[in-house]
Amino acid sequence: MIKFILYLVLSTISINVFSQPYTELIYSELKFNLPGNFTLVGDLGGKDNILIFRYGDKKGKNYIAFTDMTNDKSIDYRCSPSIFYMDLFSKNNNTRCNKEKINILNTVFIDNNEIITWKTEKYTLNYSSDHNKAFVFISGKDGKLIKIDSDFISRKEFKSMFEHILQIKY
Repeated sequence: MIKFILYLVLSTISINVFSQPYTELIYSELKFNLPGNFTLVGDLGGKDNILIFRYGDKKGKNYIAFTDMTNDKSIDYRCSPSIFYMDLFSKNNNTRCNKEKINILNTVFIDNNEIITWKTEKYTLNYSSDHNKAFVFISGKDGKLIKIDSDFISRKEFKSMFEHILQIKY
């Protein structure tokens, strides 16, 4: 009988947790509102620091991925990663960063993409979408750089995810 009651309580709690319209996530000291109906969470661990939420049963589809790129060494930026992506999205011609890499990533994130920038006192959020996949790079004045990408979240849904950062109430 005790096992049955415990089962009912845990089932009720589980159903309530996974049926919420959004889930609050703290990632790299920032708070996000994620859609709450994810089916799988994966942490790739290691130095890449990638956290993935999948929505549905198809592998590689319907996901939101978070990557802390603050200390990224995968590219020779010739500046901090945060400054690099700020210069990429602002089209800074006087950048001290690796111009060759900026030109390459310009074709990926800027050319033929919808680009939107949201700014606060502490952060600049650069949104890029080619209508198949969307990216947001959150650059902090403290050098923090977070990349968020998804293959199904709309611009409006992305913006609502950043309510705490943008200090916007919906």
